[in-house]
This record gives sequence, structure tokens and C-alpha cells, in this order.
Amino acid sequence: MVNERGWCVTVGSVRRLAAAALIAASTAAFLGGVGCSDREKLPLTPDEFTTRGWDRYSDGDLAAALQDFERAIGIDDAFGPAYVGLGWAQLGLATSAPEMAVAAATFETAAASQSGPEVDAGRAAAELGAGGSGLVAAVSYAQAARTEGSFVFSHRPSIDTTDLFLIEATALAAQGDFANALLAADAAPVADSGITAGDSGTWQVDGTTYPTFESAVLAFLHELSKEHAG
Repeated sequence: MVNERGWCVTVGSVRRLAAAALIAASTAAFLGGVGCSDREKLPLTPDEFTTRGWDRYSDGDLAAALQDFERAIGIDDAFGPAYVGLGWAQLGLATSAPEMAVAAATFETAAASQSGPEVDAGRAAAELGAGGSGLVAAVSYAQAARTEGSFVFSHRPSIDTTDLFLIEATALAAQGDFANALLAADAAPVADSGITAGDSGTWQVDGTTYPTFESAVLAFLHELSKEHAG
């Protein structure tokens, strides 16, 4: 066929031209939608990767957050803030004591250049999860995180001072120190157990009477964790 300019155009060439035009239009629309400003927001530096990592952490995408923190460290292996984020991401993804120990080691690296309650709180939780000799450290770090007053984890506000008392209490109970475990649990700003070591009539939790002081303390810690752990 012949177009208005007198050029000979075959059906095949029309289809090819139409397809090319469609691809060009789609590409232009995509690039127009993304915009230069959005493309410029792609992380390039350790700080930018760490910022995006925390955004993803706050959104609950811990796997993606972990990758961003690792990318930040890949660019600068001395960038302390990325190790803090990586430790929290590892902590949130951990399902075993060895994985908790990995998070504890990451926090230890972070602590070489970073300080503050969010580092101490992460270390406390990781050491508790790792167990063993980490239980003593968990108590110390939980107490350290509380020294600056009321604690709220900025990237997940459900983790707060109550969690620090629970970490301390659980770590003490795991070491067999039930008296101090109860003191730590009762110090949490959410509940009072009413349990007294020498009074079996007080060994009650949620309507159930327990045969020993120790079992009552463990039951109380379990209830606190169910209701208040962040």
C-alpha cells in the first residue's frame, strides 16, 4: 500500500513500525514515571544503604533489610551503623542459639564504634538467645540499656523497657537465680507478680497454683512474655 507521502509501505513494515512505536512509548512512560529524582534515590553509599535497610526493617522485611546492611558493609567494612542494623536484622531472623550467637558477634563488632541503649538492648537479646555464657552478658547489657532512662527502640517501638526487664529476668532464671529473676520481672512497669518465695499461697499465676516457687516464677515470666514482649 502507499501512504499519504507516496511511500510504499508493506503490511509487515507497518506492524514492525507499530511495535517499535509501542516499545518506545512504553519505555518513555516508564522513565517518565520513575523520574530522575527517583533514580537518584537508589542507594550508593553505606549511609544510604543503611537508611534503606532501617526503612525495610521498620516495614517488617527483615531479609531485605539484612541485605542492605550487608551491602553497606561491603562498601565500607568499618561502617559501624550498618553493623547495628545487621545485628538487629540477624536477631529478628534467628531461629536457633547458633544464629543468635552470630547476631551477638555482629553487635560486638558494632560496639567497637557505636554505643547507646539500642546497641546494648540488641546485645542483651542476642546473648540471651545464644545462651550458655551469654546469659551473664545478657543481664549486664539489659541493665546498661536502662541506665539512660525509659527505652523505646526507634525502629520498632513495641520493643521497650519492659523487654529489657524480661531479658534480665529470663537470663537470671536460666542461671537458677529465681529470686533476682522475680525482682527484675516485678520491676517491669507492667505487672506485679504477688509471688513471695516463702509463701506457697502466693505461687499462683493466672489462676493456677504451682508446687514450687521456681515454677511459679517461670510461669509468671512466660505470661509476661506472651503479653508484653515486643
